[in-house]
Amino acid sequence: MRSSDLARLAGVSVRTLRHYHQIGLLPEPDRSANGYRVYTAADLVRVLRVRRLADLGMPLSRIDPAVDTEEELALLDREYVRQIEELQQRRAAIGALRQSTVRVDTPAFAQKYITALDQRDGVASQPVEAERDAAVLLELLLDSGSAARLTVLNEGEIAELADVSAALLALPDDAPDAGIDAVADALASALRRLQPVFSPLPLTREAAQSLEDHVDDQLSSAQRDTIRRALHRLLR
Repeated sequence: MRSSDLARLAGVSVRTLRHYHQIGLLPEPDRSANGYRVYTAADLVRVLRVRRLADLGMPLSRIDPAVDTEEELALLDREYVRQIEELQQRRAAIGALRQSTVRVDTPAFAQKYITALDQRDGVASQPVEAERDAAVLLELLLDSGSAARLTVLNEGEIAELADVSAALLALPDDAPDAGIDAVADALASALRRLQPVFSPLPLTREAAQSLEDHVDDQLSSAQRDTIRRALHRLLR
């Protein structure tokens, strides 16, 4: 049979047959007197086996129709098990998000905190969105272990963080020193308990400055002063 006949019976294109020849999956057959390739039923069986394995997801580079493919199929099966587990985890995460009031783009470790902050009296939506943005940026700076530990903070720790953030966000520009110090003390105390959790990834000076500028743009002068005082207390 000619290549067009073989391709039609095997459900592939002639171009695919040529590719199989190029990569060694299909040996070159004998040619007729006028130069056409002449295929046999054995060639058809070989192509059908290749197609079957390819349809199962096996890469062409790992297919050898002439040998037992059990080991390759076992590897492929293990890979599919891994992919199924990953997809199940994603579905579980999607299900949890659909049942939650938290926006999808909120990192997992910050979802309970953002929800708690949003429920605090006197906190406007804009600062909450700024905190969400900060969480998105923070996710870039945390290793997987730190993010996982933040995800399992208890309700008391989350409530404390939300209370401190709400107090910080409520500070007016003309806040007295005593008010700034009180919030700085509370912020330093909360951060001190969180310090063992964080394992920040290294940043270039330019990247660190860019992130710092972004955060500063979201804060008032009193809020920036409060954070500086809190960080000074941590370093003492």
